[in-house]
Amino acid sequence: MQSWNTLLNDGELDISVKNEFIRCYQEAKEKLKSYGIVMDEEADFMFANHILALLKRVKARSFVEDMEEEDFEQVPKDVYDMAEDIVKGLFEKEHLPINQTEVFLVATHIEITIQKTKGGTEQ
Repeated sequence: MQSWNTLLNDGELDISVKNEFIRCYQEAKEKLKSYGIVMDEEADFMFANHILALLKRVKARSFVEDMEEEDFEQVPKDVYDMAEDIVKGLFEKEHLPINQTEVFLVATHIEITIQKTKGGTEQ
């Protein structure tokens, strides 16, 4: 997959992080598929890039700045719940509480794909 090749060619990535990224990404894609979400190539690359960045932030325990809770209303609750289901394992594995802003950011990738699909522009 083009996304993996581009992302994994980062010389700073340790092999264990690369392997964990592949596992996390595959699990995320399976969960998306179970929800009926199929991303086009561009959305998939951005999603994969986000999963890798999130994995790095979880490992570093350094997250994006918290957003206001009312901002989370920009995505439907069911989409937010999907995103939380997709990323919760990353946090649990490191014994960290789930960062709600990080979940929201993943949810935006899902919501954009849903909206593109509704608009008939999905591949």
